[in-house]
Amino acid sequence: MTRNYRFLFGLAILTLTPVSAFLATRSLAQEETLVGEGFHSGGYGGPVWKAGLLNGKVGMFSGGRGAWIINRRFAIGGGTYDLITDVESDEASSNGEPLHIDLEYGGLEMEYIHHSEKLLHWTIHTMLGGGTVSLLEHHPSRTVETDNIFVVEPSLNMDINASSWFRIGLGASYPMAMGLDLGGITNSDINGPSGLIILKFGSF
Repeated sequence: MTRNYRFLFGLAILTLTPVSAFLATRSLAQEETLVGEGFHSGGYGGPVWKAGLLNGKVGMFSGGRGAWIINRRFAIGGGTYDLITDVESDEASSNGEPLHIDLEYGGLEMEYIHHSEKLLHWTIHTMLGGGTVSLLEHHPSRTVETDNIFVVEPSLNMDINASSWFRIGLGASYPMAMGLDLGGITNSDINGPSGLIILKFGSF
């Protein structure tokens, strides 16, 4: 009986040891998994309108933005924006015609969302990208000169949860251009405060 007991006890130990190790490994893997059961994925897209200062004058921008939302807290995506109003520069063409500024830019966008479930909540948004600045002559219509720029644009926004699939964002941004060398236009003529509105459609 003693030998049988010892044999059965030893067999139980040998059987339970790998099972225990397997369960412990599963438990440890769950604790160290970057994306666990609580992971939530969403996304949105929508139009954006901005108003900002260019060469001391107000310019209007139209564009779009889309992003992947991770755990209702972080968003990563991209956007593009174009100047849609005439902004006159201080330069003139060889014909004596005033030259107008054209600006388009876009790039990678990242956003931190604070308490997404609240009716009103704030977000911090940053865009890193590039674009082009051009001087245009309207009569005749032609591009006189163009230069490429690098753009960083941080913004602080307030989002309103209109519904489970639609949000309205209001914010203030400050685009900062670098590398501009175009006629009499410098980086400081592009840099300046802007206000924006965005309509977000998606799964939040």
